[in-house]
Amino acid sequence: MSALKTYITEAYVVDKEKDKIGPAWLEKTVENYYKGKSLSPKVRKSRKKGFDELFLMFSDGRELSNSRVRHYHVLQRLIHRYEAYVRVSMPRMSRYVFDINDVTVDTLNDLRDYIMNEYLYVEKYPQIIEALPEKRGFSERSENYLHGLFKLIKAFFSWCIKNGYTKNWPFTDFEMPKEEYGTPIIMTLDEVENLYRTPMPTKVLEEQRDIFVFQCNVGCRVGDLMSYTKQSVQNGSLEYIAAKTLHFSGRTVVVPLNTIALEIVEKYKDRPGEQLLPFISEQNYNDNIKAAFKVAGITRLVTELDPVTRKEVKHPMNEIASSHLARRTFAGNIYRQVKDPNLVASLTGHAEGSRAFNRYREIDLGMKQDLVKILENKK
Repeated sequence: MSALKTYITEAYVVDKEKDKIGPAWLEKTVENYYKGKSLSPKVRKSRKKGFDELFLMFSDGRELSNSRVRHYHVLQRLIHRYEAYVRVSMPRMSRYVFDINDVTVDTLNDLRDYIMNEYLYVEKYPQIIEALPEKRGFSERSENYLHGLFKLIKAFFSWCIKNGYTKNWPFTDFEMPKEEYGTPIIMTLDEVENLYRTPMPTKVLEEQRDIFVFQCNVGCRVGDLMSYTKQSVQNGSLEYIAAKTLHFSGRTVVVPLNTIALEIVEKYKDRPGEQLLPFISEQNYNDNIKAAFKVAGITRLVTELDPVTRKEVKHPMNEIASSHLARRTFAGNIYRQVKDPNLVASLTGHAEGSRAFNRYREIDLGMKQDLVKILENKK
């Protein structure tokens, strides 16, 4: 769609100058596109590449996982909604486009404001959604969300400069949104055991509970969990290449399976097909995790940092349980014992020294008690 849009736009500019625009022009132009008729070399060389074309080139060259591709598409759609917002909110800029050569620190600050308050702007200017429909609704966003998007925009501009598409660097005086996370919430080993041993009321809930407990014992990302086949288990160990770091390190993650994990693999080994476990969709998986927690009575109150308000809030654990809780539980409980982030990272698929891994370090009460005992000066 992006390539077709670029072709039609360029053809329109050329043919308008030659007064060739008529009732059948668009149909003929699309037909030419699919016949492989390109614009003249002179036009291709002189024209300026737009945001869509550059962003497509940028993303295509990065060999992204499916989850990262979705993240890139989210940003691309956001930029287009921002363009629509500028056009409808400032009539004098009715032809505004996000041109990398014209973006300034003021543009970035305005974009930041739009992203943060988009849920308000789409109500005030419904033309935005009329022109660019979205499947999901809009809500207030966090600084962490903004940080991820602007980190990607910054990488995009860096790529454009490196490849000679612009000399513009608008980030010199721009204050990047700050990323902030609270102490990770993890399950205790007793809670994992209790969840695993509690009878579930339905077969589906039992299966998804088993998958979650398996994830608690191998520490993988949910995207990798969905891809495991029966061949992923070799000689009592789970072996896979983490999708998120596939194109950076390509390192094989090897996780020896403990007794519970082996029990679960054995339980489903005779299922038809090559899938290791009976995984359903990611959303249904998260819904079933919450339901299984409630059945098992794992409802203790936990404190977390609200990403939007940056204030502490308390929730029953069953309400905030998700697939990523399993990953944190694996990393946190092992880190309590070995206190070596690189060793734990070798099991979770993080790169050594990863800043992201810092979020999985759970400093529990026992560790704190050991620290303050240092002050007792006992022989």
